[in-house]
Amino acid sequence: MTTGDESIWDTEDEDPYLAALEEPEEGAPSDAPPPRDEEAAESPPPDGADDPFSSEPAPSRDPFEDDDEEAVGTSDSGKSASDALVALGRAARSYLLYEPDNEAIRLFLDDLRTKFRFYLDTFGTLKLVIRPWEMVLGGEVVYLNRDRERSLSFRLFRDGVRRLSIRPEVEWDEITQLLGILSIRYVGVRQQEDDIVTLLWKAGFKNIEVDSVEGFVPEDDETEVVDEALLSELGDEGHGAAGGMIGAAPEGFDVPWPDYTKRVPLAWKPINEERLQAAAREDSNVELPAQCVQLLREILEVACNSVEPLELEEATPILREIRDFLLSEGLLSSLLEVMQIINALPFREKDLERKQDLLGAFTDERALSRIIRSVPAGSREVPVELQALVDSIPGSAVPLLLSIMRKERTNTARWVCRTLIAGAGLQHADSLAQAIHEEDPAVAADILQVLAQIDPERGAHVALDMVRGADVAVQLQSLAIIENAAYSPEVGQRLARLLVESSLEVRMRALRMLEQHQERWAFHAVSSRLRRNASRDLEAREVDALALAMVRIWEERALHTFVGWVKPRRLLSRVLSGQATLRRAAATGLSYIPGDRSEECIRVVAKGASEELHKHCMQCLVRHRRLGVRVDHDG
Repeated sequence: MTTGDESIWDTEDEDPYLAALEEPEEGAPSDAPPPRDEEAAESPPPDGADDPFSSEPAPSRDPFEDDDEEAVGTSDSGKSASDALVALGRAARSYLLYEPDNEAIRLFLDDLRTKFRFYLDTFGTLKLVIRPWEMVLGGEVVYLNRDRERSLSFRLFRDGVRRLSIRPEVEWDEITQLLGILSIRYVGVRQQEDDIVTLLWKAGFKNIEVDSVEGFVPEDDETEVVDEALLSELGDEGHGAAGGMIGAAPEGFDVPWPDYTKRVPLAWKPINEERLQAAAREDSNVELPAQCVQLLREILEVACNSVEPLELEEATPILREIRDFLLSEGLLSSLLEVMQIINALPFREKDLERKQDLLGAFTDERALSRIIRSVPAGSREVPVELQALVDSIPGSAVPLLLSIMRKERTNTARWVCRTLIAGAGLQHADSLAQAIHEEDPAVAADILQVLAQIDPERGAHVALDMVRGADVAVQLQSLAIIENAAYSPEVGQRLARLLVESSLEVRMRALRMLEQHQERWAFHAVSSRLRRNASRDLEAREVDALALAMVRIWEERALHTFVGWVKPRRLLSRVLSGQATLRRAAATGLSYIPGDRSEECIRVVAKGASEELHKHCMQCLVRHRRLGVRVDHDG
């Protein structure tokens, strides 16, 4: 091999290994040199194969059949690129095993040509990022070999190559030149030889581009890695640059041992403001959420990489710790970003079930409860991040939200849960209708409200079934739903039966709804409620409400009834228990009926009444006049 500025392609004698790229005449004798390296000399021939250094045709068996270099990649472009790079590495190493005119080399070259041409024609430019043991195409590992002696990526990275791009316009001659350079470096480099970057630069490729930095050499190589002359010229800055370069090497990669022989006095050195601010940001909590998310992203990217040794199970503890921190701080946007990262990453097939567990860890009951509790009291808008977080939950979020609703009974938490469940859609109507009969009354009322929101017709039907004999909370919610639904005689009958319910709130709500529809058949139910319970402790507001309902349902009939209660024909009726209640109801109802007779009857009730009833009658007269129904008796 030549050194200095002399090009490796300008030698007087043609390189015998590159000569293999030319089609030799059939039967032409071989003048190839002996094996280049002890590595090649010691490599045993494949089982059943002839001597690899003979000029006899190679056996049909693949000489790299037992090679640990396998095709990787998950996408179509990744698999194609992986096939091409594996073919390149095998073709380069084949020069160590066979004479240039051996049939095996031809087979490798044909395979290389086919696979490279397929990728370039199908997917365009091959843009590779070079790492110590792997090559990456668009974030996807397409080449992996951890064997230093065999790894193509290791040789490139060691010599400083960081990116390699091959355009579709590349000529076969350029590919063969690249192959020649790689095959030379497989033999091993010595101090007087050029490295890959130099050889690539001298080759003057038109369609192959390389980005490079200063290279490394493992400890067991014979070459020193640091250019001391360069460092001496750069002084302290040179050592800093080299240190930065060494610091950028991946973990576990061999780098030169730093030279600590230079003695310098201790001195205070000012730190510029930019570095101080960066240190302050790193120490503060402002950057911590973003750093946690970035750490989680990097861990998962490694765990999802099929060629990396890290298993997802090993990463779970730190992921849960990050989750707990984000939850404790109420960082919804960061949690959502984490969920998006988990959903976007291409997990290994064997980890798909664990991926669901991981998503569940960020949206389990404990996590979601803490988020829901963080919504400000009285809020009537679900945070967009929370809605997106719930939407990303694997499967249905409804069971989880129902479980939270059972425990979180503040008004805001209940409203948030109802809103999120309603957002889940109509497909959950069946399960919600079933849950109404199984849950505690308070939770059942919330579920009923959600059901009516997503399916009004079904919600009204369930509400009509639940309105009688259920818990008060369920009854009131059912009445609210029925009130907004279509009215029917069946609905009226159910409302009339509710007038005898034990709950005052239920009776008052049902009475108000009956009053709105003004069906005359309901007059008897309302008046009967007053007559039959007048002797009992009816609250004044219920008595007044019943009287007003009678007027609005059937005014003429109400006037006749009230007059009978004010002026009973039989003496016994005047002293019966409950008469005071009926007279109060009459005064209330008459205050809403125009005419002299109404006012006259109110005054009759006031005469001889108790102090409380007399006061009420005076209020009724005021109302009668205010409503414009008074007739002047003084004229």
